[in-house]
Amino acid sequence: MKILLLEDEYSLNQHISKYFTLKGHEVTSFDDGLELLDNCNLYEYDFFIFDINVPNIDGLEILEFIRNKNIDVPLIIISAKVDIEDVKKAYTLGCSDYLKKPFELIELELRIDSIVKQFHFSNIIDLKDSYTYDLNIKQVFKNKEPIVLSKKQNEILYILIKNRGKVISFSTISDYIYEDEMKDFHTISSHVRDIRKKIDTELIKNVRGVGYVIN
Repeated sequence: MKILLLEDEYSLNQHISKYFTLKGHEVTSFDDGLELLDNCNLYEYDFFIFDINVPNIDGLEILEFIRNKNIDVPLIIISAKVDIEDVKKAYTLGCSDYLKKPFELIELELRIDSIVKQFHFSNIIDLKDSYTYDLNIKQVFKNKEPIVLSKKQNEILYILIKNRGKVISFSTISDYIYEDEMKDFHTISSHVRDIRKKIDTELIKNVRGVGYVIN
């Protein structure tokens, strides 16, 4: 699982990163909210762990930004702040849980495990007609044989499969695959047509005027 950590206390940042890395997860950590936003593609991650009081852009602001982008990835707020208004705001903005410092790392792990079970998270996604998709390596297979796609085609397939069952808008796909590049919705449609040529099943459904979905 890919975890994005925002924590400005150096020792705690290191302890959390090391703990979950040893558990087999891939952890990317930052101690500054602005640096996180400047350097991360938020669509790439499976779980967020954010402190509130960090430099430049705080954890609640980033949580709000993430939810406004319709990124429905579980997120735990960790904070020494115990003010009930902060807790209410975090849940109102869409956090999955709120853990007060200090805490044991095993408690954080148990809470993450509980949330992940609700999301039914798995790296290997079984699709129809003997197709599977590996989220870790962003690769689609047919009968265990890899299917070669272009970088942009793979990215489109990744975000659709990662959000399986949800309609993903043209705007969201564009934000993910182009980042700071010129955004072109017509090119997205072209990429989807090319994916359909290589994957001989009705995998990607078009929702007219909105975007695409994989069920």
